[in-house]
Amino acid sequence: MTTTMNAALIKTYGGISGIEYGTSSIPEIKSNEVLIKVHAASINPADLLFLNGHYGIKRTLPSVGGMEGCGTVIATGSSLVARMLKGKRVAFVSEVFGSWSQYTKASAMTCMVLPDQVTDEQGAVFFVNPASALAMVKIAKQLKSKAIVQTAGASALGKILVQLGKQVNLPIISVVRKHEQRELLEEIGAQHILNSNSDTFEMDLKRKSIELGAAVCFDAVGGDLTGRILSSLPDGSTLFQYGLLSGSTTTINADDLVFRRKRIAGFWASDWVKTQSIFELLALQGSMKKSIGTDIQTEISQCFPLSETVTAIHQYAANMTLGKVLLLPMEG
Repeated sequence: MTTTMNAALIKTYGGISGIEYGTSSIPEIKSNEVLIKVHAASINPADLLFLNGHYGIKRTLPSVGGMEGCGTVIATGSSLVARMLKGKRVAFVSEVFGSWSQYTKASAMTCMVLPDQVTDEQGAVFFVNPASALAMVKIAKQLKSKAIVQTAGASALGKILVQLGKQVNLPIISVVRKHEQRELLEEIGAQHILNSNSDTFEMDLKRKSIELGAAVCFDAVGGDLTGRILSSLPDGSTLFQYGLLSGSTTTINADDLVFRRKRIAGFWASDWVKTQSIFELLALQGSMKKSIGTDIQTEISQCFPLSETVTAIHQYAANMTLGKVLLLPMEG
């Protein structure tokens, strides 16, 4: 087997301009790791943050870009968990090494064997958004919230949360900012959609939250929208911020925290997973395998060869609500 591979490499933390298509060494693996031949890799909002050096972790540069994908395990470390994956087609997360390459490595604990009915394309988006949506539902139930408010409602994660909410009978209040985003959600059966640009947005959200019993919000936008939503939620509610799509500093009203017993906290799926027991993680994987890729599908808008990574990222960043953009490392 060759020792080098094609990869989309991050040369500098300078956004898309820091990406360069080239060659890299195929990674060596440790006892609890597996070597994966990558079939498809996804581009996520977290990757855009990572390219600018704004994600929760950094890698030594140059580094392979991306984090999530699907592929076949072709070699394993010596641990039992790793060896059990040999020859299996898996969905994986590789935060430490990256996924935009012909081969990658990942911890055996961040790989999930894919059911036969799940395509490579759906497998490449199997982890990050579905796992986040399932975590959000679990958190909402733990906090005894009867509904969830979510911003970026027409995003890939937003659509999955709507679909999952229907399955578990948990209403989802989706916040969008454009009429066409409302239409995208209506196509998948979303029932509670509010436009943040409406003159009556805060009043509508307050009424809808009380009506449905929503005491939890997951916010991907930040900026002044976060404060507007927190003020519109019932007393005692919790808002979890997990993104900053607005690019603006989050602002909130101190009265909500001091007098309304409201709370704001961060949500990072990678961090949340580390707080779960092995039994809880196995249950999470079981839930994902049961519905993701079959009852719950992630819309894929376009696929690009690895050599066109820069074009693919531009396409995704400009049209996030149209669906996921994938890289196919073994093509082109």
